Amino acid sequence: MTTGKAMLRSRWTEETESFQMIKTKHTYTKLDASLSFRVGVTAAPVGPKLDRPGLVYEATKEYAEADREIMLLIMVDAKNQMLSIETHSVGAVDNAAIYPREIFRSLLLKNASSFILVHNHPSGDPEPSFADKEITRDVLQGAHVLGIKLLDHVILGRGCYFSMADKGLLESFKLDYLSCKR
Repeated sequence: MTTGKAMLRSRWTEETESFQMIKTKHTYTKLDASLSFRVGVTAAPVGPKLDRPGLVYEATKEYAEADREIMLLIMVDAKNQMLSIETHSVGAVDNAAIYPREIFRSLLLKNASSFILVHNHPSGDPEPSFADKEITRDVLQGAHVLGIKLLDHVILGRGCYFSMADKGLLESFKLDYLSCKR
């Protein structure tokens, strides 16, 4: 038969262990939430698999009718599942300010492994301008350094689109960059 003192000690030990488990579980939960916030851990993919320019066009075609240029950043995971679409900038009728630094910041915070640039031409003609090609080349080079893959730059026109990947421009920019590094 156990004495009253032994029963009290046993009960106190059980309650203390129980409290420690709750405290530990709570601490881990708080720590997990804190790390998720600070590290930028992403949730599950929110959109379709975007592995063809036609699918990108279908997902963004409502922007083709805008009266000024809008640059979108589509962030995708390793399986090309869309993580999010972010409006990078809203510009004027014939240009939009593009800041590669801000593009990369968003990509890193979302933990995206790849991305697609999309913007519209209010004129309706999706043919890329010299500036479109230049910024794409610059972003491609920065992405290469960071180990993030630029999958495409799609330009939206009225009822049509231009894919820099389909036309071989991304590969050309990549080859130019790699030949300059040697």
